[in-house]
Amino acid sequence: MINQRRHTAFAVAVLLLLLLPAISLDDGAEACEPRHLHLSLGRDQNAKQVSMTVSFGFLPRCIRSLSKGHDRDRIVGAVQHSYDSREWTDVAFVATEDVQYYNASLTERQKKKTGLSTYHSDYYFHASLSGLRPSTKVFYRCVLVVLVDERAANVTQASYLRASEPLSTVQFESQIKAKSKRYFFLSPPSSGQWYAPPLDRSIRFAVIGDLATRPHSRKTISHFDQDRTEVNSRGRHRHYGRGIDLLLLAGDLSYANGDQVIWDDWFDMMSEFSFFREIPTSIALGNHDCDHGILGQGAIGDSSLEIATAYEKRFRMPQAKAAQRDLAPNELFLRDRTGAYFQAKDFLPYEFGNAYYSYVFGPSKHVVISSYSSFLPGSTQYEWLVRELEDTDRSVTPWLIVMLHCPPYTTFKIHHDEVFMTEARRHLEPLFVRHTVNFVFSGHLHSYMRTAPTIDSRPSPRGPVYIIQGNGGRQANEPYLAEEPEEFVSVRDHSMYGYGTLDLLNKTHAKWTWVITGWNTPDNYTGPLKGIFEPDFDVHDEVFLRNQLYVETATDLVNVDEGTS
Repeated sequence: MINQRRHTAFAVAVLLLLLLPAISLDDGAEACEPRHLHLSLGRDQNAKQVSMTVSFGFLPRCIRSLSKGHDRDRIVGAVQHSYDSREWTDVAFVATEDVQYYNASLTERQKKKTGLSTYHSDYYFHASLSGLRPSTKVFYRCVLVVLVDERAANVTQASYLRASEPLSTVQFESQIKAKSKRYFFLSPPSSGQWYAPPLDRSIRFAVIGDLATRPHSRKTISHFDQDRTEVNSRGRHRHYGRGIDLLLLAGDLSYANGDQVIWDDWFDMMSEFSFFREIPTSIALGNHDCDHGILGQGAIGDSSLEIATAYEKRFRMPQAKAAQRDLAPNELFLRDRTGAYFQAKDFLPYEFGNAYYSYVFGPSKHVVISSYSSFLPGSTQYEWLVRELEDTDRSVTPWLIVMLHCPPYTTFKIHHDEVFMTEARRHLEPLFVRHTVNFVFSGHLHSYMRTAPTIDSRPSPRGPVYIIQGNGGRQANEPYLAEEPEEFVSVRDHSMYGYGTLDLLNKTHAKWTWVITGWNTPDNYTGPLKGIFEPDFDVHDEVFLRNQLYVETATDLVNVDEGTS
């Protein structure tokens, strides 16, 4: 029998299918299986229970094919899950509002390539697995179910799950029309807690920015995927001995710029690696994620789409509220010398949703800010941010981490006078200092920088550490503002690709590591850079830092230069 525990919050509803007259770009391309599986943290994280969101998609042709011979209101997406790999004990259905789908105009390049004019997205399902035990291995698989039980007609009133005699496992299995393989994830520790034995280890986050789908992009995530896992003596089973618990993506994921096919390409690339299905991802909105962008060959994105349509439909972050957004007039975007849009020039009408949100992961509070929604004093996001920072209990979450795409501090020339950066330093830095934020992660600039703890452009022991990790794969070639680094800069580089890891060792100390995965070579070098070289792979910057919350004087701070390699 499928266990219908009362404490588990099941979201139940029906997928109202649209029988599309047009042909999907992927018609006939692959089997009808869930694809692009990925994880994000749920909103419900407390001392006793945690939650996770499992997201997956189905091609439109699969939905049409699998629904043949059945009423469309009986097709339901779900995730089966269990703590036991031998059986499924729970099921989380997907609510109607969590089934996402959209159409978009194809770019001129894609029109010529396919002979079609319209892009039809996958159907995206975001299933909330709530009431999970903290720090526990959870097995799951994604399924598409045709409910043929008589209760299916009233499934929108949740009578299916409230029934005194729910479907048996055999009955449920017989109604599954498509399913993924079995995967697993490790549920996060409860609020304020560390991993308990037998894990009994530090908590580790990874940070990657400006990834794209280029050769260096693939090299970065391949290295990351190998680095996060260990293999036992038989070479068969991965475990979490020194693994990554959460991936922070600092924006500009695919560089689709409105080309929806590139979004699919990015998901295809990420899906080749197991981490995408096994660890949750947290994302900050980048300018190239807004669906208004340069598409190549003079093509311009579909301006009829709402801001960040793909970003909102394909992902589900731990939202405070549903997205509030509108169409963005073209006047809100600058043009580059080719005449195509590439950068917002003013704040966009986009609030909440995946734009900005917060969550707790064990002993850390994370606040994700949108660089492109107004954060000026009095704005919706600013007032939300003030409340989030004020409500943070540092006795429970001693580490406070912020992520936003555009960095408040930079040592690089490009974008240095951009309003999203200068205004962040003017209006957000005082909040970060007042609430003793530990780390501020960003991307946007295709290079690497780590500052000393900084306040008002000068090293100060209780200031945040600002890290630009924008060298994930798109480029690594930003020129410096000056020959000599600024006073607040500890490490900077504009020639190498990589990612960073942050280990929370205990409530007072953390370790930051920058891992190199590639470098610029004469074959792909296009910028006015100096000193191109081929560095050794692996760690290039490593430092132990004391939690600024516990720093009284400068002598209490670990010397950042002592830990650097």
